[in-house]
Amino acid sequence: LCQLPPQSVMEKEVNEKKKNLVKWFGLSFDEVLKTEWLVYMDTLASFIGAKPSVLGLLCRDPWLALTIFFGPCSPYQYRLRGPGHWEGARQAILTQWDRTLKPTRTRVTAGSSSSFPSLLTVLGFLLLLAAVIFVFQ
Repeated sequence: LCQLPPQSVMEKEVNEKKKNLVKWFGLSFDEVLKTEWLVYMDTLASFIGAKPSVLGLLCRDPWLALTIFFGPCSPYQYRLRGPGHWEGARQAILTQWDRTLKPTRTRVTAGSSSSFPSLLTVLGFLLLLAAVIFVFQ
């Protein structure tokens, strides 16, 4: 959707950015190619108008804004507006922790009548207590 600038302009911008990063952070020229993925994604999204505005969302949908700000970054947030807008993006963002945790809760444990685990816990606590007392004497 966006027109690329001429190749010479792009090369000049990349080389300038590399020089500044080498000068500011003391990185080698090859390490400069590494980038923070979140900054990169936000930059690309802002070019096409898909970057979410947390302040704007705070007025319209405070719960979604807080979830985006304090939660993990996910591709769904770039589908809230702009090209590729998806109506299910809000619900996907609000339920992403449910989908993350559900696979870890597949095992059903039966209640154990054995006192062996409890005995190990008490024994471990007593050993830890003895070690602390021994260290401070």
